[in-house]
Amino acid sequence: MALDIKFNDTAYIQECGWGKVLSHLRKQFEQWAVERLAKRGYKDFKMAYMPVIMNIDLNGTNNNDLAQRAQVTKQAMSKVVKELQQSGYITSTQDPKDKRSVIFTLTAKGRDFILGARASVAELMNEYRDLLGNKKYETLLRDLITIIEYTDKKLNG
Repeated sequence: MALDIKFNDTAYIQECGWGKVLSHLRKQFEQWAVERLAKRGYKDFKMAYMPVIMNIDLNGTNNNDLAQRAQVTKQAMSKVVKELQQSGYITSTQDPKDKRSVIFTLTAKGRDFILGARASVAELMNEYRDLLGNKKYETLLRDLITIIEYTDKKLNG
């Protein structure tokens, strides 16, 4: 009986728990992004590419910095950059400062993609601003950033 009570007392977590809310938002965002990118002509683009391509600077980024920014291992990044190169979004050259490193640079197609993706996200952010009101939206955004920073500090010590 005590187990039943504890189980029922935690039912709220099943419906409104942090993990469930974040997971649902992520799925919604990925579905929105895939549809939006397809409408912009990027039918070959995979969401797994996003952490990599969105972290390449206009003047290029070396593989070590890119892996750190994208929060992926160099091994995981290797497959993604190979596919991005084959699809014509990025190019690579040897880093003149470090012969063991590679510099990844956006192609014209890659720069166009980034600009389109950023414009699409700005539209979505404005849609959410309209939904919540500017003050609530900005508060929500700041609070989420605070949670991210807190958790990063806690996890990374």
